[in-house]
Amino acid sequence: MALWAKNKANFSVAFTEDAADQTLLAAIEKELAFTKYQTFSNLCKQALWQFLSVSESASSTDSSQRLEERIAELAVRFAEFERNVSAEELSRLEGLEHHLSQLGAQLDQLQGSVDSKFAQVSFAQVSKVVEPDPIESESVANDVVSDAEVAPRRDSDPLLERLSSLLPQDF
Repeated sequence: MALWAKNKANFSVAFTEDAADQTLLAAIEKELAFTKYQTFSNLCKQALWQFLSVSESASSTDSSQRLEERIAELAVRFAEFERNVSAEELSRLEGLEHHLSQLGAQLDQLQGSVDSKFAQVSFAQVSKVVEPDPIESESVANDVVSDAEVAPRRDSDPLLERLSSLLPQDF
């Protein structure tokens, strides 16, 4: 690489009438007036050093400063992201708690309704103890009924019991 630099020590830069080239030329003239570089060549060399990150001392401190700034920026962004996510999760949690309390209230209403229906049914069963008619019990005792004809009695439904009293006995 040193051989290449020795053979081509001088370079020239030509700016065309193109708008991009003219804008670049104006920026270079402004930088030369502002920073007071000795020559255009020194400005180009400094720009190349910065662009290629070849300079170890100046470049490493600039890079570390840029890296630290970037890390600080990312830390701020991450904290903001965490706050947003926390707010969303808190909102969802509050919504779920609200729905859960509504479901609990509905469950309490249903439990009360079931309890009242169960109390009504129990009261109806206790209050309606069916005593057999004396005439009926004599006729039943005289009839011969086989075990196959008598079906095992299951827990009877109160509604069916009430309806059975309305039907004629021989039905």
